[in-house]
Amino acid sequence: MTTSERHQKSLLGGVERFVGEMHPDLIPAIPKILMAFYQADALEEGVVKQWGTHVSGKYVSKDVSKKVRKASAPFLKVVSCFYGGCER
Repeated sequence: MTTSERHQKSLLGGVERFVGEMHPDLIPAIPKILMAFYQADALEEGVVKQWGTHVSGKYVSKDVSKKVRKASAPFLKVVSCFYGGCER
């Protein structure tokens, strides 16, 4: 597991930069990419849920961040459902 919230946010920022700016053709694969990190215990539920709630210009432009985070919506929904946060 990634050791701290700060490291996890940096990992998410790196993914955002790599996919959003260097390989935008991979944006549709964001849910699968994030799930792989999540299943490998590199990301925690709380960190990814918080990351998905707002756009940031720290690692990429806000426009790119918005596209990446919007594409992550299916992953965020699944993660929320694992912990009883989805409607039944």
